[in-house]
Amino acid sequence: MKKNKVSYFLGGSIGLLSLVLVLLLANIGFGNRNELIYFVSKTSSENSTFWHSVERGVKVAADELGVDLVFAGPERELDFDDQIRFVREGIEARPMAIILAASDYNVLADVSREVYDSGITFLTVDSDVNIEEEHSFVATDNVEAARILGEELAEFMEGEGTVGIISHLEGATSATDREEGFKQGISQYKNMKIVDEIPYSGNDTAIAYEKTKAFLEDYPEVTGLFGTNEATLIGIAKAIEDLGLNDRIMVVGFDISEEAASYLEKDIIKAIIVQRPFNMGYLSVKEAYRQAKGGKGSGFIDVDVVLVDKDNMFQEENQKFIIPFLE
Repeated sequence: MKKNKVSYFLGGSIGLLSLVLVLLLANIGFGNRNELIYFVSKTSSENSTFWHSVERGVKVAADELGVDLVFAGPERELDFDDQIRFVREGIEARPMAIILAASDYNVLADVSREVYDSGITFLTVDSDVNIEEEHSFVATDNVEAARILGEELAEFMEGEGTVGIISHLEGATSATDREEGFKQGISQYKNMKIVDEIPYSGNDTAIAYEKTKAFLEDYPEVTGLFGTNEATLIGIAKAIEDLGLNDRIMVVGFDISEEAASYLEKDIIKAIIVQRPFNMGYLSVKEAYRQAKGGKGSGFIDVDVVLVDKDNMFQEENQKFIIPFLE
């Protein structure tokens, strides 16, 4: 098996990065569509534990298959134009497959159709796009996972109280599905209420921190909060701790990291839905390769989750999610 070549591209100067990408593709001989998979991530930020785990899964799968890999992504999830540009540069590279983690359901739709129309195998991962063309989608069942988390919070609150949602990215299907699922879980409890307003953090912990404080000033009756991803959840937990409200407000959310686990241990966060980002990246590459070689599409590919709380966080099978290198 030949060793795969891996290239990385971050958000920044459009002209410079485009030139670098073209030169690198030319230098390492990516003209053969049978040898390259192009993965466009939501972000290339070093601060995202989740996307680093996805990246590891992508690299392992590419290495096992002996294919070349480009893993590209903007610095911030809100940099939609950069993500669109990376997809178009992927089309120009003529890979065997392009895998996209779309930051916005609608904004990334047109460029996704361009991939489909080019004849390149196309998959989405984590967050889907608004296109009618058939394609496989590798992700957590976010509605169901968030529904479970809503029920968990309601049980912590003994079925009574007012809760709020602090979400990560308006327009991303991962966000909207989790919001919907959480509402479904809470709605089963007649004495529970949900605040209609949903602030968005832009996947930024500092913004989530400030949005949480402002939200609690506007809605002092809130005694439960749901954070829809890692950065948002940590921002909420920091705010609750600094405000000294950990005895009054219960917090649940998505995605584990060592920092999130520390708040779980301190009982500021009550429960976390832990996705399997390594598996998500790994399966997306394996599926893209299979389809590019003539295999039929698989539609939605569900990557299962684990509910972690203070009681089970130290179990060996859960520690590998908290300490990524054990994965």
